[in-house]
Amino acid sequence: MAPALSRLLCGLLLLPLLACWRPTAAHAWQSQPPDPRFGIVESFVNPEAASEAGAGYTRILLRWDVIQPDSSVDWKPANVPDPLIAGELAAGREVVAILIGTPAWARTGEGTDSRAVPDMEAWRAFVQRMAQQYQGRIRHWIIWNEPDVWMHDHPGSTWVGSDEDYLRLLKTAYLAVKGVDPGLQVYVAGVTYHWDQEYGRKPFLERLLDLISTDPEAAANGGYFDGVVYHLYFNPGQTVQVLAETRQALDRHGLAGKSIWINETNAPPSDDPQEPPWSKPRFPVSLAQQAAFVLQQFALAFSSGAERVEIYKLRNTADHPESIEPFGLLRADNSQRPAFAAFRVATSYLSGFSRAYRQQQGEVMAVTFERGPETTTVLWATGRRPARALVRATAAEATLVDATGATRTVPASGGHYTLDLPGAACSGEPCSIGGSPLLLVEAAPAQGRAALVAPVAATSTPVPPSPSPTVTATATVRPPTPSPTATATATVTTTAAPVTTMPTATAVPTPPPPAAPPEGRLPGFYCMGIPVGMVLLAGAAAARRR
Repeated sequence: MAPALSRLLCGLLLLPLLACWRPTAAHAWQSQPPDPRFGIVESFVNPEAASEAGAGYTRILLRWDVIQPDSSVDWKPANVPDPLIAGELAAGREVVAILIGTPAWARTGEGTDSRAVPDMEAWRAFVQRMAQQYQGRIRHWIIWNEPDVWMHDHPGSTWVGSDEDYLRLLKTAYLAVKGVDPGLQVYVAGVTYHWDQEYGRKPFLERLLDLISTDPEAAANGGYFDGVVYHLYFNPGQTVQVLAETRQALDRHGLAGKSIWINETNAPPSDDPQEPPWSKPRFPVSLAQQAAFVLQQFALAFSSGAERVEIYKLRNTADHPESIEPFGLLRADNSQRPAFAAFRVATSYLSGFSRAYRQQQGEVMAVTFERGPETTTVLWATGRRPARALVRATAAEATLVDATGATRTVPASGGHYTLDLPGAACSGEPCSIGGSPLLLVEAAPAQGRAALVAPVAATSTPVPPSPSPTVTATATVRPPTPSPTATATATVTTTAAPVTTMPTATAVPTPPPPAAPPEGRLPGFYCMGIPVGMVLLAGAAAARRR
């Protein structure tokens, strides 16, 4: 059960509505296998909690410098032991692997540590053997991690090679993996985006695509990748912008149809009295805002064409050696934060969707998820003021769900529902994270309907009506399968409602860039850390094999 604060917030949010508690449709969806589009990093640290949350995939790092530390004929147990992987697969979760870490014996050129450019023949042999060893267990391979962190003396740096070196790394790995099984999927390393954006540099992905376009063999090999990966933190609105730019860049380079994943995302809280941050946070975030972020990020990412979205991470570590910000949905003692409940709400009421699209009127955002015979609409106020939303009804009544998972039945009146949405708890404008979302769950198909049917007025201070309500980008996503290969494609649709279609959404601007590299953990930094438990398990396994 949520703490007293969450219960108080729930009461304030839903006070105008008549309460009528009942079992919800979530139970039917929870009985199905988990949707592989909803992920949690390092779910193996508490697989029972990950299953309770409804996580459908997880991500692990497999380190070359741990597996082959001494020579090309060396082969030690992986830093993520096989029993942990087997446990994830048994729980119905897909396992996605990152290959990273150059051993000393394979280093060439610049670099004297695991960030160095490897000998490509040694790298090819390692990747091929990994694909063979995990065949049937791991289908998705990500090649390295955050090579866009270009400041090599920063703790977040993982790659000291050039862009050209990374293309050789990617190309070699792609050909090695596909040589084992053409059905295996290879992804460009997850990038932070902000490392280039905040310093006025051309984005890493665009630089890489430019290089790929000059390779005469690239077109015949799919550009040497099946998808691209992002690590996006703190600002759900920026996700809309980044995914739109990415889709445009892929289209320009003749690589339309590639998957886009968000493999790390979160807004780590800085007000948790049980686990305060370990230094001054770059962006202050409350526990309630972290929970709101989880729902808003899923809604905006999937409606923008993301194929998968993964929260970093499941649980904090007791000695927090890897970062200065406590990201976990769980605290180190396994107690649940409000964001854990928000993740469970998302998987309960959004899983199995076939299509997601969004609409904004004034300061109200509505994202509709079509789920076969059901419709879930995620709604929140984007500004600081509370807002009232009129939502077109597809059924006579609906289940209203808040971020804690509390549910109530609300009746439609005059063909719509009237919902009061709390304003965002932010210190300035615009708000990076909007107010706490509400989910409207109806036992009827949406059939492409525009959710919002009237201009939105604030519940306290009137908001001028928007002169041109907009329906924004629509993502049509194929139903989840155990091993999807197709990608969601962002398109624009016009519904029967009197709305104006727009090619893209207006993204929330990012916070101003720092004058110098910010202190502490930049988003995505230190995801290379190996949890202590993994090292101990690996050591024990190695000892048993000696």
